[in-house]
Amino acid sequence: MNYHLERVDSGSDEYGFVRNQLLAYNLKNVDASFEFINFVVKNGSQETIGGLFSRRFGEGIFIEMLWVDEGSRKLGLGSRLLQEIEQAGRRQDVKFIYLDTFSFQAPDFYSKHGFEVFGTLEDFPVQGCKKYFLKKTL
Repeated sequence: MNYHLERVDSGSDEYGFVRNQLLAYNLKNVDASFEFINFVVKNGSQETIGGLFSRRFGEGIFIEMLWVDEGSRKLGLGSRLLQEIEQAGRRQDVKFIYLDTFSFQAPDFYSKHGFEVFGTLEDFPVQGCKKYFLKKTL
């Protein structure tokens, strides 16, 4: 068999194709539904100052990213985004929400909102940092 490897960007057609193929395989083998659940926060000038991107698969929601602009932090926007995803999860009978965060990001923020650590990678992405895996049961 003749083949070659090629690096691609996450916005490429190939990336979308591979992602969709894996999703189709997962849905064929597990009787569960899948959907993206995404929110953005905009200021009065309609500039995006925050957002939460997630995907629900079956009975769980994975938060891929939650970001709030540095100048807009401490206004409760991150908390509001978490409340929105929890409400969406409860409406769809989701059992838990899970995510990952680095030690230099927001582990205390998530703990304050009821998330519990279920795994840790030490010295990642560099020496002295940690990556935490957290979940919250709804």
